[in-house]
Amino acid sequence: MKKIVSYLYFLFCKFFFKLYCPLTIQGRERLPDTPFILCSNHNSHMDTPVLMLATGIPFNQFGMVAAKDYFFDNPWRNLIFNMAMNLIAINRDVSRTSLMNNITACKQFVENEGKHLIIYPEGTRSLTGEIQSFKRGPALIALKLGMPLIPVYIEGTYQSLRKGYYFPRFQKIRVHIGHPILANTDKKQMTEQLENSIKQLRIHNETNEMVRLG
Repeated sequence: MKKIVSYLYFLFCKFFFKLYCPLTIQGRERLPDTPFILCSNHNSHMDTPVLMLATGIPFNQFGMVAAKDYFFDNPWRNLIFNMAMNLIAINRDVSRTSLMNNITACKQFVENEGKHLIIYPEGTRSLTGEIQSFKRGPALIALKLGMPLIPVYIEGTYQSLRKGYYFPRFQKIRVHIGHPILANTDKKQMTEQLENSIKQLRIHNETNEMVRLG
């Protein structure tokens, strides 16, 4: 049943982001062939399908790291989102036990179910459309799993479906994919590099050709 719902969700997203909120992508050629972690600014529930479509990779190969207290404590939200995509439940507290459990959950997904992860470094959706301070969780998971971080900047989802809104407005969506950030031994440095890369993608729209969603 989940496979059917997931496929129907993919078809809906493909047509939605082709006809209603046209999606263009820049930098897809920078994605590595090996497993990676997509990290972007976060303004909307639209961000996750936008990111998956932008890669050209099947939805079932992605797991989205999702806050347990938001997605899983509400039965309707849990049912809807979990049927449509792969959610990886994490605790948002910063205890050592929680961090280790979060890393284990991500590792199990990458090894057993899919290849790639989606993690939002800001931790929650922005209320203003501005990029918030980044947390070190993505860098820590990248280090533990030996996966590169892929910086991505998304334009347009805040204008279309910001937090508190329930119906998307017509809006062109643009996705800018940056160069991979390889895992090293310093999660602080990786976090700063990730945040700077995404801000640079926002400021400087690089000259790479934009590709329309096919």
